[in-house]
Amino acid sequence: MKQFLLSISLLCIGLSANAQITQAFRSSLMQYQFNALPLNPAYAGRLEATSFEAFYYGGFSSKQQISRSALVSLHGRGGANQNLGWGGVMQFHNQAYFNELAFRPAFSRIFQLGGGNLSFGATAGVTYIDIDESIASNLTNSYFSLSTGAGVLWHNQRSFIGISLPKFWEKSGSDEEAITSDIMPVNVHLGSVFRITDEYFIKPAILLNRQSQEVSNILTGIQKLTTQSADLHLSVFIEGAYVIGGMVGISDVDNGIRQTRLGASATFLFDNFRFGYAVQFNNQAVSSISLPTMHTISAGYDFFENPEDGRRVF
Repeated sequence: MKQFLLSISLLCIGLSANAQITQAFRSSLMQYQFNALPLNPAYAGRLEATSFEAFYYGGFSSKQQISRSALVSLHGRGGANQNLGWGGVMQFHNQAYFNELAFRPAFSRIFQLGGGNLSFGATAGVTYIDIDESIASNLTNSYFSLSTGAGVLWHNQRSFIGISLPKFWEKSGSDEEAITSDIMPVNVHLGSVFRITDEYFIKPAILLNRQSQEVSNILTGIQKLTTQSADLHLSVFIEGAYVIGGMVGISDVDNGIRQTRLGASATFLFDNFRFGYAVQFNNQAVSSISLPTMHTISAGYDFFENPEDGRRVF
């Protein structure tokens, strides 16, 4: 992992102290309105049916510094008493002069309680990393990274709270070396749905994240920076056919860098199928770095006959 982060430092040419902030471009709370599996493996099997989700997250510009991600996930339930969850996430990410392709299967054990379900999940995945040879010719240009994660999720039909360690162990290797990482990101994701009328519901959701990352600066050497992020997303369900949402977020790095986010989303629900679009504006006031506007295009389908209470809320 250090070798990969060193290559990012070379690409940033002296701005690598801000590399941690760019990780915020790789995800948005608006992506997880109807599928938290990329956040938490315990989400696998939350529905008593198979569920499919796909989205694109990134800019529409052709500039190389734009971060882009494409993700596909599938999960459902199994076992004699439908108490086992299975799933998987495949994600492609491109930024500047490197590409990542990751596959992370997930499994969960679901316990049915009086007021809801409690799930314990685990994941183990592999990531292939490819670096442009013209930029990092003195480094290994491609290698694999193995990682494991875990999470817990409590939910009923209208509320949820989950805690996950998406990468509590990671090992990256090349022909020359193999490095075990002690970086451990933590996610806390929670929300609930409140009824206004028979046709209008609101759903506030919060995502808290804390992660550390080693970055290399050409002046100060290798530093370990910690980022703490908080995002709030408020959704309004209208007549069971539309979902309108707004998001605010903030990320603080312990070197004094702060990024703020504003976003809006619209999702159309057609029985078991849904289609959505979201836009996110990013600001980093203390830096001269230009932060692009990010877009999310999402689609999903649930393979069941009757949605929960006629609505799919998360």
